[in-house]
Amino acid sequence: MTQSTDIDIHQLLRERRQVAIVWSIEDVQSVRPDLDDDQSWQVLQRCCRVHDCSVGFNWLLIEYVADDLYPKEQSENGGRP
Repeated sequence: MTQSTDIDIHQLLRERRQVAIVWSIEDVQSVRPDLDDDQSWQVLQRCCRVHDCSVGFNWLLIEYVADDLYPKEQSENGGRP
């Protein structure tokens, strides 16, 4: 039987004098609402692997990675309005 343990991530970080910014699948889906939860999780994992520490993890990175992993469908008129 597994035991559920509540962890206070903010307390753990304080004790270690660390900070963390948390991104979620909801953030990915705010940029790409067409992605499901699993696809959004894949985007987050890739972002974590490829982000540049001098630029950081940001909305543009999420957009680029999501578009790379899951290209948007081109409209029938070649993407033109």
